[in-house]
Amino acid sequence: MKRVGLLLVILLLASIQTTDTGLARQGRIGTGGELVRNCTLYFEFLGRTGAGREDTYELDPFGMGYCAGLVRGVADMAHTHLRGQVCVPEDASSAQAVWAVVQYLTNNPLTLSDQDTELVLRAMQSAFPCR
Repeated sequence: MKRVGLLLVILLLASIQTTDTGLARQGRIGTGGELVRNCTLYFEFLGRTGAGREDTYELDPFGMGYCAGLVRGVADMAHTHLRGQVCVPEDASSAQAVWAVVQYLTNNPLTLSDQDTELVLRAMQSAFPCR
């Protein structure tokens, strides 16, 4: 019985198609170059009105999700643990936060080889300073 179950699992795994999730490797450190590409696509996907576009989504859904998640995670962490250093307004949208990252990376091209999480934090500090 155990062999039949194991065989079914092996057949199931062999029949699964690979997707972009194969890019999610544990311990992977992204760069600003990857981040600016992913976040630009994400911003294009949202459009300035917030209406998604299917043609953009199909280009790199994993990368866009990575950008959105990273920006949201860093913004939330900064709000909780870096009070007085980063002051993202309560009414700031995800699109505004991603746009702040895109603008920072575009204006600071020499930083594109730096670690993506550090760059998102710098972008948040630049775009949303505490006064």
